[in-house]
Amino acid sequence: MKPSTMRAFALVFSLIILFSALAARPQDGQLPGVTLRNTELRTLKSRFVDQEYKLQIFLPPGYADASKSFPVLYLLDGDKSFGMARDIVDWLIFNREIPQIIIVGIAYDEGSKAWWDKRSRDYTPWKDRTKVWGDWPLAGGADNFKKFIQEELVPFIDSNYRTVKNDRTIAGLSFGGLFAAYVLFTEPSLFQRYIMSGAPFIWDDYHLFKLEEEFFGENKSLPASVYTAVGELDEKKIIKPWTDFMVILEKRQFAGLKLSAETIKGETHISAWPASRTRGLKAVFAKTK
Repeated sequence: MKPSTMRAFALVFSLIILFSALAARPQDGQLPGVTLRNTELRTLKSRFVDQEYKLQIFLPPGYADASKSFPVLYLLDGDKSFGMARDIVDWLIFNREIPQIIIVGIAYDEGSKAWWDKRSRDYTPWKDRTKVWGDWPLAGGADNFKKFIQEELVPFIDSNYRTVKNDRTIAGLSFGGLFAAYVLFTEPSLFQRYIMSGAPFIWDDYHLFKLEEEFFGENKSLPASVYTAVGELDEKKIIKPWTDFMVILEKRQFAGLKLSAETIKGETHISAWPASRTRGLKAVFAKTK
C-alpha cells in the first residue's frame, strides 16, 4: 500500500472513531446518570397528607424466586438515605449478616428546601413550643403521616410486592427517629422492628417522655425489637435526653421488648447515621438470618 494511501486510510479511520465518540455523548453535553440495580420508582398520592410521595423500591437478589416473600424496611428521608441504605443492605445480604429484605424509601423529590420543610411536617408529632431549634411552622403532622403509612403505603406495598405481612421495620434519623419513637408508643404493632438514630427527645419540652409514661400506665408489654443510637459528638440537646430516656426504658422492663442502645464513638449527628443503619439492621434481625 502506498504511503499516501495509508495516510488517507488512517485519516478516515480517525474520523470514524471521532464521530462515533461524539455520537455516543448526549447532545446537550450531559452524561447519563447512574441507575441502581434491582431498584424501581413508584408514586403514591395520599388522601391524609397533601402530598404525592416518591417510593424508592429495592428488591433483594432472591426476589426472582416467585415462591419467596420478604420482610420490608420502610426508610424515612429517602431523598438522602435510599442509595446508602440500598448499598448497606446489599452488602449485608451478600455476607449473610441479615436476611434478604425489601427496602421502601419514602421520598419527596422536590428539592432540598421542600424536602427539609416537609419532613418536619411529617415526622414531628407536635409543634415545639420551646423552639429549641428555632421555628418550624409546618411541624405537628405526624398523625396524618402515620395514617398514610398504615392505611395507604403498607397496603400498597403488600398488594404489589411479595412481602411478609407482619415483618416490617422502620428506620429514621433525627426527626425520623422521633417519628419512629412516636409510632412505637402509639401504634407499636405497625412495625415489628425499629431503628432510630439521633432522635431529638427534647422536642416540645420532652413531650415523648410524657407519652411513654401514659403508655406504660396502660401497657406492661411492648413486643418489638428496637435499636437506637446517638453519636458521641452530637449536640448535648440530643445526647442528654436520649440517655435519660434509655434509663427509663431499661427500668420499665416491658415484656417482649428487645432493646439495643449505644453511643457511637467519634461520630456526629449525621455521621452516626450510616453506622447506626448497619448496626441497627444487624441488631434487629439478629435471630432471623
